[in-house]
Amino acid sequence: MKILPRYIEDEGGKCTSSISLVDNLDVLSVEDAHAIANYMESCTVIDEWLSNIRDPITKQFSIPSKTWSDGVYVWDSSHIHYVKNYRVRLPGQFVDHVKYRVALGFDFKTLMKDALRAEFELILDKLLNGDESFYVTYDVKRFN
Repeated sequence: MKILPRYIEDEGGKCTSSISLVDNLDVLSVEDAHAIANYMESCTVIDEWLSNIRDPITKQFSIPSKTWSDGVYVWDSSHIHYVKNYRVRLPGQFVDHVKYRVALGFDFKTLMKDALRAEFELILDKLLNGDESFYVTYDVKRFN
């Protein structure tokens, strides 16, 4: 599994490949943002918490605390929120992956929540020990 890194403005753990949310707004087209957000919301929630997290743009605690996966990638609800509301930049390889799966008609019912969660927990242990190899990196030049 690969993990979409949090943005610099997000609360919580970040990695060396994190980029600024504010500097990467309105990158996706309206159509791509809609399709990508729909895909992301159609996948499997592998973890969730009761409290919402703060949107760094509005300063409101409006983002659900959930972690999602499609079996290949892992992301937080904040990524979905930013795509829907701000059309924010995502890693290019993730965007390509989503477009490919949408075109393929990927069946989300094949995802096994317990297996995804178990794999993610193993990755979290490695992240806590400084292993950033699970993070997807941004290809900023690709969209410029």
